[in-house]
Amino acid sequence: MKFKVGKPHGATPLPQSDSPQPGWRPAWKSGLRWIGILVVLGGVGLGVQILGQHLFDPTRFPLRHVRLSGELHNMETGDLRALVENRLGQNFFALDLDTILADLAAAPWIEQISVQRRWPDTLEIHFQERVAFAYWGDKGEMVDIHGQRFHPPRPPREGGPWPRLAGPDGNELQVMQAYRAVNDKLRPIDLSVTRLVQDNRRAWSMTLKNGLEINLGREQFFPRLQRLIDIYSRILADQAERIAVVDLRYVNGFAVRWADPPEAGKTQQVSNAKIPQTDRKQPATAG
Repeated sequence: MKFKVGKPHGATPLPQSDSPQPGWRPAWKSGLRWIGILVVLGGVGLGVQILGQHLFDPTRFPLRHVRLSGELHNMETGDLRALVENRLGQNFFALDLDTILADLAAAPWIEQISVQRRWPDTLEIHFQERVAFAYWGDKGEMVDIHGQRFHPPRPPREGGPWPRLAGPDGNELQVMQAYRAVNDKLRPIDLSVTRLVQDNRRAWSMTLKNGLEINLGREQFFPRLQRLIDIYSRILADQAERIAVVDLRYVNGFAVRWADPPEAGKTQQVSNAKIPQTDRKQPATAG
């Protein structure tokens, strides 16, 4: 019996190779790659450092110009320039814009302001000036149309005549609103307010354009104001120059304090003729 030798069946062994597998590399090649990355990063960092030293060198890129934009009414150009003149000649890139902005925003007449660099040597400043509404209190302060108080370094150049308002801290807008409302109500009888005060007890007093002082008290502000309007043309107008104060802090009437007491008999006669008994001084209420 003869046996025929054929090709072996089943798995065929792969040829062995002495070369390393493709997925494996010597450790020294990976190390060289990281060294190269570090060298590149170091070069970039050194370049940035050199560039920074060049850009922020105090002797280079000096600030030469300051450009202002905005409308001037009660402020002068020099008021703002004086705050930034010491920045001229400083390095353009080293300017501390936050500090400059804070210094300019502290100027009394400034409501809004912005600053920015303009290449190659200019600082641009855009501002909006406050719009004054009235004097506030007796310490030289003013209040703007938004109810913000400020202390101008000198009297306003434009606007006016400014009314004089006063009131507790935080009541600025309330006093301003009352001032507008009072003037609206007094306009039909050709009167207006030059001074309006709310004291710490929240009691109101005011001075009219003809010098007449009015006490309204704490309560019933508008009803008492309406009483003044009702009696002014009928009773007070003809004698307004002789009256110093009208006190409306009464239930149904009012009291008058004369500016200069005339002759007693004549005064009483005119007073009795012009002022009804029900309108003369009555017991005061708490307000």
